[in-house]
Amino acid sequence: MNEGKSIALWTKYLPAMRILLKKAMNEEQQLAFSKIELQAVDNRKNVNFSFDLEISNGKVESTVGIPSMGKDLFNVLNGDLLVRKFMVDKKIVIQMNRSSLVTFRCN
Repeated sequence: MNEGKSIALWTKYLPAMRILLKKAMNEEQQLAFSKIELQAVDNRKNVNFSFDLEISNGKVESTVGIPSMGKDLFNVLNGDLLVRKFMVDKKIVIQMNRSSLVTFRCN
């Protein structure tokens, strides 16, 4: 999958992710995606959308091994002024598993 293909999906959910990131300061938050939404991004059979994204002080820890979907998510979050200001002094872990569930943890 090429970088940029999932930008529209992440942008659509940006308002919800803003709220979830703030709530993640107190407890883990989750956001579930439907298979249909993900197939609109990449309709190959048995595509693995899972990734682990660690953000420290507004920067991705390591981009090695992060699929384009994770990189696109960071680009959308970093492109939003409110989220960028929020991320600047925090450690955030965002994980997407094979069952299309995105988990947000923040401290």
